Amino acid sequence: MKIETVNIEEIINHSIQNIFRTDTSKPGYVLFDFGTQISSSAFRAVMIGLKNGLATFIQERYNKQLDYQWLGRFDQQVNTPYHLDNASEQSILMLGYEPSGIESELFLADYDSYYHSNTKEIEKEGALYEPIIQESDADILPFRVKLDPFDNRHFKLVVINNSNSKSNREMLGLYHKATIIEPDLDKSRVVNSMMLNLIPMNEKLKNVIDVEHFINTTLVNK
Repeated sequence: MKIETVNIEEIINHSIQNIFRTDTSKPGYVLFDFGTQISSSAFRAVMIGLKNGLATFIQERYNKQLDYQWLGRFDQQVNTPYHLDNASEQSILMLGYEPSGIESELFLADYDSYYHSNTKEIEKEGALYEPIIQESDADILPFRVKLDPFDNRHFKLVVINNSNSKSNREMLGLYHKATIIEPDLDKSRVVNSMMLNLIPMNEKLKNVIDVEHFINTTLVNK
């Protein structure tokens, strides 16, 4: 979805309609392309605004609250296999990419469809949902999506349902995989990363985040 004028309510509603799912008729993710006409701090403020909007929805729909597992800025040029990020069974991952001279690709894989397809024999249900897919890329090809266009010159926000469906079918998540086309450590590839866990309303939040610092800081972790 291209964003020419930021409307946080539209961004929140589009995310809610596509991320939260109990079956595979919804994609389980959203991609927002903000182009180049937004500042880094304004881009990060959108991420926080979206988090707050999702928190309101989650409280109303699931009677749960959103707890930060992490929130930070990283300079990353790392290839990954298909995986779930380490989080609770119900979790949301936001990846905010800033303009970079490094080209990269991001793939998502619908592992629920993958494991329940007719192309695989399911022998032991409990063994299916591992944190990392061990099978070859060829096995996952029918169930993957390459996010395209994924312009490295633009601000881009990807929001992914990172939930693990092993024991809870209330939220079906996706694996993700990153590929760096041509690494160059003389250049930066800044990713603003936010992991959010759904926790019971009566549970104390584990991490208190300085949101203003995240929005305004110029620091990037290597």
